[in-house]
Amino acid sequence: MEQQPEQKMSGPDWKAKVMIFGGIVGGLVGAGAAYLYVRSVEAEQGGTALTPRPVKPTAAVSVGLSILTLLRQIASLGMDE
Repeated sequence: MEQQPEQKMSGPDWKAKVMIFGGIVGGLVGAGAAYLYVRSVEAEQGGTALTPRPVKPTAAVSVGLSILTLLRQIASLGMDE
């Protein structure tokens, strides 16, 4: 039995498909992160969040660096090793 060659994305529309998929995944991840943040604020304030707590600059920098690291890893997926 012959193995079929691996099909690769070809043509000009593969970029659009990847961008749409990335946008959908990014939107879902962002909405999930916002939900978790709101939930943690509500839990801290006894179930009703009147105002969000301030985010410490060190925490914001830590999250930002983690996001940059993740983006670098995603970008390297398309490169040959």
